[in-house]
Amino acid sequence: MSLELRAPHNERLSLELPVEAARLGTPFNGSLCAEDGRLFSIDRNIVQLVENKRTFDTLAQLSNHVPVTAQVYEDLWRRRSIGLLSGENFSLEEEKKLMLDWTEPKGGEKILDVGCSTAFYARSLQDYEPGAQTVALDLSLPMLQKAREKAVEEEVDLFLLQADARQLPFFSDTFDLVAMGGTLNEVSNTAQVLTEIRRVLRPNGRFFIMYLLKSSHWLGRVAQESSSLGGLHFWTYEESKNLFKGAGFTIDRVETKGIVAFALLG
Repeated sequence: MSLELRAPHNERLSLELPVEAARLGTPFNGSLCAEDGRLFSIDRNIVQLVENKRTFDTLAQLSNHVPVTAQVYEDLWRRRSIGLLSGENFSLEEEKKLMLDWTEPKGGEKILDVGCSTAFYARSLQDYEPGAQTVALDLSLPMLQKAREKAVEEEVDLFLLQADARQLPFFSDTFDLVAMGGTLNEVSNTAQVLTEIRRVLRPNGRFFIMYLLKSSHWLGRVAQESSSLGGLHFWTYEESKNLFKGAGFTIDRVETKGIVAFALLG
């Protein structure tokens, strides 16, 4: 099934992305044309919807655009990150199981992974439920290129979009399930991103998010204060709860492991 997009330059215009773009085993190149003639390129299945050539605001975001970061991110960092940050023995496979148990993806659903990096969440969800239609979205082209590589290896089909989470290229009430792993701590306008996610999520949809809390340990606070200079943000649990509620979400389930929080919102 094709995917309908909202043109990033004009919210009244739509773009129709052919299903062939999601069949990552076959390179797909071309362009999407809006009704006003604006073209958006598709390069090896990745739809490029970013009009501003500068796609980062902070050092933390800049690091995601370095090709070597994309190459090592999942295998060297992401697989160990929860255990290192939480101080607990918690593997990436356990995180995957928790996400799937909480979200229960179903056939026919539309799923979005926002700030996907190498699309670990998107790949896991689509592999679990091949009858779903899953979209992986990130600002970083190198991350999306690595996501494509991994999805091809795993024989998982996804739509890959280079786009800004602050202005999601979808019409309202598009998705049944949205997932986000760690990206909320890096975005420039947290409230705007959450409001956009709530907009594109259907009224009874689910939003699964993993994010980092403020540390209660003095050494952790020092490290986080240093990280904040590079553009990272951290919140207490109460602060994060207020952020979610302010964007229109209800909090259905929460689990914390040290400074790592998992939440299921509706």
